[in-house]
Amino acid sequence: MASKRRIRRNSCTGKRRYESASQARAAISGLFRRKGFQGYLQAYPCRFCAGYHLGHLPKEKSCGRTHRYRH
Repeated sequence: MASKRRIRRNSCTGKRRYESASQARAAISGLFRRKGFQGYLQAYPCRFCAGYHLGHLPKEKSCGRTHRYRH
């Protein structure tokens, strides 16, 4: 069983932290402009660092769903 410290360390390691949800959503828009469609992304609050990270939607939720940042 993983320790709480290890879970916390792994949850933010290698991820960029955004101060607000609006900053994270702006980063998603910029990512799409620079690199094209990278899959359906969302900004989500991190329960450990009190910031926001970007992540892909779970597979069962992303099927058939339109995303407003897809341009």
